[in-house]
Amino acid sequence: MAAAPTQIEAELYYLIARFLQSGPCNKSAQVLVQELEEHQLIPRRLDWEGREHRRSFEDLVAANAHIPPDYLLKICERIGPLLDKEIPQSVPGVQTLLGVGRQSLLRDAKDCKSTLWNGSAFAALHRGRPPELPVNYVKPPNVVNITSARQLTGCSRFSHIFPSAAYQHIKMHKRILGHLYSLDRKHKNGV
Repeated sequence: MAAAPTQIEAELYYLIARFLQSGPCNKSAQVLVQELEEHQLIPRRLDWEGREHRRSFEDLVAANAHIPPDYLLKICERIGPLLDKEIPQSVPGVQTLLGVGRQSLLRDAKDCKSTLWNGSAFAALHRGRPPELPVNYVKPPNVVNITSARQLTGCSRFSHIFPSAAYQHIKMHKRILGHLYSLDRKHKNGV
């Protein structure tokens, strides 16, 4: 006889068996129910005197008639959105139970912290090129680190030298200055 499962483990076995019964895997569900009864993994029932008694899977289903067969699926569908409110994932809208890192359902705040690189990390070469920035690198690299890395290695990535955020800033400055220039010309011409 195996060690008695915890309450959560016993309930999970029950929910898995119910889920399998509701889908195309009825034979698997039957085998699982047989093994649950054989290894006494079904939670025992208590009588009115507090004594424990074995029960069958059918008794457990009858005692939990309020639990639909797709209850486990509904739990899985709700976990992701609840976790996203607390710790957002890296690719919003992608719902998967098999994710890793910031897409994992087991992620915590520590997994989502941005990676900090020192100057020597930018100077390291991988196949003759500077490394790509990690996905969770929030801020653009420091210009001093990039310049010193370029001096050490003789090469750098264009996206490191001139990040897209800098391009957006220059584009906005150009727009603002363009508007100011047209206002200045109108003011000088007395319009």
